[in-house]
Amino acid sequence: MNLTPEHQAQINAQKKECIYCKINRGEIPGKKIFEDEKSLAILDIYPAKKGHTVFLFKEHYPLPAFIPPDQFKHFFGLIPGLSKALKSALVTTGINMFLAAGGPAGQQFPHMGVHLFPREPDDGFFNLMFKLNTSTDEEITKMLQTNLPIMMQNHFGRNPAEWHTGKGNIPPFLTPIYEKCTVIYEDEKAICVAPKKGAVAGHLQIYSKQEEKYIENLSPEDASHLNFVASFAATAVFEGMQAHGTNVVMVSGESDDNPEGKLILHVLPRMQDDVLKHMFWQPAQPKDDLDAMAKKIKDKTWKLSYKEKKSNIPSYVKPPVMKIGDKKEVKPSTPEDEIKAAIARMQQ
Repeated sequence: MNLTPEHQAQINAQKKECIYCKINRGEIPGKKIFEDEKSLAILDIYPAKKGHTVFLFKEHYPLPAFIPPDQFKHFFGLIPGLSKALKSALVTTGINMFLAAGGPAGQQFPHMGVHLFPREPDDGFFNLMFKLNTSTDEEITKMLQTNLPIMMQNHFGRNPAEWHTGKGNIPPFLTPIYEKCTVIYEDEKAICVAPKKGAVAGHLQIYSKQEEKYIENLSPEDASHLNFVASFAATAVFEGMQAHGTNVVMVSGESDDNPEGKLILHVLPRMQDDVLKHMFWQPAQPKDDLDAMAKKIKDKTWKLSYKEKKSNIPSYVKPPVMKIGDKKEVKPSTPEDEIKAAIARMQQ
C-alpha cells in the first residue's frame, strides 16, 4: 500500500520508540518462543494468566488497514500451529485470541499483533466472557448484509482463490447456527452471522465450516481465510457504525467462557466507555519461571513454519460502504483516504 510522505514519516517516528520494534531489533530483551522472517511471538512479562503470549508482526503496522494481504495470510496462517504448541507445552484444553484495534478496544501500542491465552476450565480468567443481552438492530444487520459481501467479493477479486465459487454446503454442526442467527455472509469455508442477542450492537460471530472446535485442526490457508472474514467484518462494523475501535476475540476448545469448546471468532465494535471495558486486564507479576516456560514452548515451535502460495494481486478497488442512516451509497475513496479516516477516529 502506497503511503503519503506524512504517514510514512509518522510510522518511522513510531518505529524508533515502539517497544515491540525494539524487541525485534534486539535493543531490549524479550522472552521469545517463536520467530520467523515476518513474525515474532514472546511471552508477556506481565501476564494476565499463565502462558500469556504476544504474537506480533515484525513490521510496524499501526492499524489493520496497513497490513498487506501476504503478511496477513502468513501471520494468521501460523495461529493453528502456535496454538497447538502452546496447548501442548502447557497441557491446556483451549485457547483465546484477542485483537484490539483502537484505544477504546484496548490497543496499547501502535503495533499490530494478537494476544494468545492458553485456557482450561476453572482457570479463573473471565476477562473475555461477555453477556449476550443486546438485541440485534435490524438497520445495522441490513447495512452489514450489504457491505460485508461486497468487501469479500472485492477481496476475492484482489486475491483469487481456486476453491471459491459460491456459498458451499452447510456442515451439520452449524445447522443450529443457521436456525438461530441471521446470516451476514458465507462462502465455502466460513460463515458470518449476527446472533439474536449480542454483547453489543453490531456483534458478529464467524464460524469455520471445516472445524467445529479446535483452531489447531485448521490448515494455514483455512485459518488465514477465517481471519480475513473476521477482519473485513470488523471493518464493516467500524465504518458502518462509525465505531471508535474493534475487537476480534477467538474462543477455541474448552474453557469457562466456552464450555462447549466451539471455535468462534467474535467481532465487537467498540465505543468509548462501553459495556465491554471489563475485557481489559491489569498487568501482573508472573507466578511462573518465564525462562523455563519459554524453553518448554520453544521445544514445540521449532518446526513451525508457513509457506504461502504466491499469486498476482489485481489493483485495489474500494467497495462502496453504506453507513447507518444512509439512503444511498457513500462515494468510494482511496486506501489512503480510508487510513486517514481510521487514524482520525482512533485518535478521538
